[in-house]
Amino acid sequence: MKADRNIESIPWITAEGMLDLGKIPVDSILRDTLNPEFERFRSGCVLLGSMAGSGRAEAGVHLVGLMQYFAADLQRLEVVADQLSHFRHESSANVLFAELRRIKSSNSTRRYLDQVLRSVTRLPRHLVSDGLEDLAYDTSFSVKMRAKFSHALESIQR
Repeated sequence: MKADRNIESIPWITAEGMLDLGKIPVDSILRDTLNPEFERFRSGCVLLGSMAGSGRAEAGVHLVGLMQYFAADLQRLEVVADQLSHFRHESSANVLFAELRRIKSSNSTRRYLDQVLRSVTRLPRHLVSDGLEDLAYDTSFSVKMRAKFSHALESIQR
């Protein structure tokens, strides 16, 4: 019985013992996303992505900011880009499209760019279709990259 009373006193735990992402405090999670230890960083980002997907705009805004903060760290950017797909907002689409333009495709960036493109395709169609079409016809990209953009555009139109 005593354990049940302890759970009831935590406002972000539901009566069923589940996390209420709308009530969980965000301060320590934000600190985790700046932690030098990669797993703590990744866990914080995943939780922020879940919170953003549950309607916590502040979590999504922080993820958008992390794209700039870690601009030179592709490993961390890959995690953030993945979680941005849960923040179904124009700012997510904008920052992801900016990354597709900023990062040149190469053997060392391909995995990251593929993740960014996957995240773009998981956002609402109305936020990304024009951007994908622009990329698909942009001759500053290689034929292979334009084909990827065209394929992504086709996949969201199905």
